[in-house]
Amino acid sequence: MGRAVPSTHFSTKDLPVIDGFDAWRDKISVIFDVDRIGGGPRPTSFQASVDAYQIGNLVVTVSTQGQQAYSLLPKRARSGSMDLIQVGLYRSGGYRGNAGGISIEGNSGDIQVLDLGRPMRSVEPDSDMVCVFLPREILQERIGDLDGLHGMDLRSGTGRLLADYLGLLAQRLPQMSADDGEPAANATVEMIAACLRPTIARLREAQSSVQDVILLRAKRVIEENLLSARLTPELLCGMLGMSRRSLYRLFEPLGGVHHYIVRRRLSHIRRELSDQGNHERIADLAARFGFTCQETFWRAFKREYGVPPGEVRSSLFPDRKHRVADPDAGFDQWLKQLRI
Repeated sequence: MGRAVPSTHFSTKDLPVIDGFDAWRDKISVIFDVDRIGGGPRPTSFQASVDAYQIGNLVVTVSTQGQQAYSLLPKRARSGSMDLIQVGLYRSGGYRGNAGGISIEGNSGDIQVLDLGRPMRSVEPDSDMVCVFLPREILQERIGDLDGLHGMDLRSGTGRLLADYLGLLAQRLPQMSADDGEPAANATVEMIAACLRPTIARLREAQSSVQDVILLRAKRVIEENLLSARLTPELLCGMLGMSRRSLYRLFEPLGGVHHYIVRRRLSHIRRELSDQGNHERIADLAARFGFTCQETFWRAFKREYGVPPGEVRSSLFPDRKHRVADPDAGFDQWLKQLRI
């Protein structure tokens, strides 16, 4: 896998206990004003950590934090400094407060939507969250008017679907490559839009986007393991974290996962045969790409390209068919020179 998606990590774990809350408040102040609940003395056991990932135009955070009070004051909201929408999954904990004059309350498993350009205040216990921060215009392009979203809580139906998706995204982000970042961001936006405005068309579009991301990842894993004899559906299921049935369904439009792997291997072999600098025996070349049975390889190659592999090489480089044997070479060397 190539370089990972850009990420940062913050934790109060190694800080003096008495400094933990202030350090967290300084870190989160780029978005929210944060206060101790009740305004009492500094807590002696406050802990918080956050991992942030940038994928496309989105920022995704996975965090745990002690009890606290969040707020966006009217003056700060009116400044427009944060023209973002936050979609947050409470994996544990919850919230209770006010958003734009409307009472809000949520619990573990709920999805909360906040317009960071509008005032809000929330009191929260210890929580574990996955949050997506996306530019307002990106969401507007997909669902239109955003009035009514501020403080929205999704508890069932599409809310459960979105919660499952964000939970899976949080698991995948630490291993996600930078190349997968943009497709993952597109899929995430489509999923959020579909769940906020649940129409059949948007749900289908979101499902298609998610499938595209998974298929892209699966293709990349296959490409990276084409030379491995262990490249099997079982291996792919383990590496992709999906069932055999889901894998087969994913590759069904491409003729099946086995068919796709064979075609990719044949494509690489044909490319090698077209390289004038490659003098590797065809049998060795086929074995290097996982074809343990020469007869099977020969049939598959001819079925794919209409000609046997030897004809591809000889038609491109006819001089190879008329090599002059070195009279000083041994008999075994002559035989090697006759091999294509």
